[in-house]
Amino acid sequence: MTSTTDSNKPALKQSARYQAMESLTAVFQEGAYVNHVVSQTIQDQAVAPRDQALYTQLVYGTIQYQIPLEALFSHMVKRPKRVKKWLKQVILLSYYQYYYLDAIPEHAIVNEAVRIAKKRGNASLGRFANGVLRNSFRQYPKLESFIEEKAASELEAASLRYSLPSYWVTYFRNRFGEEAEDLMASLNQAPATAIRILDPDRAAAIIRDLEGEGYALEASPINSASYRVTKGNPAKSQAFKQGLITIQDESASLAAQALNVQPGDRVLDACAAPGGKTVQLAQAVGDQGQVYAYDIQAHKLPLIEENLERTGLRNRVQVASQDARHLGQDFASESLDRVLVDAPCSGVGLFRRKPDTRYHKEAADLTALQSIQLAILDEVTPLLKKSGLLTYSTCTITEEENQAVVAAYLDRHPEMALEAVPVKQPALQRAQTAQGCLEILPHYYSSDGFFIANFRKKTEGSD
Repeated sequence: MTSTTDSNKPALKQSARYQAMESLTAVFQEGAYVNHVVSQTIQDQAVAPRDQALYTQLVYGTIQYQIPLEALFSHMVKRPKRVKKWLKQVILLSYYQYYYLDAIPEHAIVNEAVRIAKKRGNASLGRFANGVLRNSFRQYPKLESFIEEKAASELEAASLRYSLPSYWVTYFRNRFGEEAEDLMASLNQAPATAIRILDPDRAAAIIRDLEGEGYALEASPINSASYRVTKGNPAKSQAFKQGLITIQDESASLAAQALNVQPGDRVLDACAAPGGKTVQLAQAVGDQGQVYAYDIQAHKLPLIEENLERTGLRNRVQVASQDARHLGQDFASESLDRVLVDAPCSGVGLFRRKPDTRYHKEAADLTALQSIQLAILDEVTPLLKKSGLLTYSTCTITEEENQAVVAAYLDRHPEMALEAVPVKQPALQRAQTAQGCLEILPHYYSSDGFFIANFRKKTEGSD
């Protein structure tokens, strides 16, 4: 480890900003997945423990606001393409701190950027970083002034302001009308961490213990078993280690709840990883029931198993790897009481939780995803008993993957009927569609965007 003259200050290479630069370079130059890079960096303790939260914020924030930050960089640098990739990231993450993080003073931002540029490069690059940053901050004290000057159209201004590719701005406006602006703004809000308490009867005691450990919680408006953690990392809590809680977004927790599993049911979780919904299903079936948790990605099965082991529910679940489009070979016809298809999707509802995906997903991808989603639904339908329930859910908010899939599925399967998703919390009425599905937009409850539809298999002679 590099030494430092200040014993209270981490070595430069272990600092949040230096490691953020390295991580951003890996993401943009090498095509690495940001969540993998961040997890590995923290796991390797490459960042001083007290700086890990800042490091994570810098990486995700710089990626989240990539569009306006890169536009400013290209405007302020004469030959932007000739700037070293890592040095560009130093400047971009400095921009992010200055324009989006109020607590960090300008001199600290510039000084740290210069230190990194000198350490990673040389004194000349330190001077370059100093000049670009000081000129940028002097010319544009507020980023909005740059956006107003730079944007050639209202569409470009919105793309810069919300840091969304213009095709998504257009898509959201066409799809959601007046709600689009609130929706797009919400995609840049910090995602909440939520927990679900497994045993409602012990909720008061568990909350008291968590607060005693220093955690701050607030009740979810959409699930009575869920709580938002506003202070602390719940994965380090005793309640988590003891299997009393799971970490799961409030919206996602509603999908398994919608399936209305009964004790003794045989239930298929067709796309199960990472296992949060599987835990819910395993709770509901009781000791006499059985859950089959399948996922196409074999390397994710340990995540499911870890969740089940931690919560003491492993014996109720059979975990296996299988493409959900071929599940028919593993189950007899009409052998399942309930089926959950939490389908692979574009993940548009998770843009703020996974900010890099907004730049890799395009509206043109949606048709291909729709084909996969329908293929899975086609495959599992014969496995469901008559009067059995099938829940289809996605973490996206596109019509092509939600309402259009529902319509196409009903056309292809006259033996299935759309059934309203039960609304247990009054606040959820806002998300209920005319058809009885749930379409949760990110700005409704500051939770992930999500869609849920229920289908009931008709009995003989029913309409």
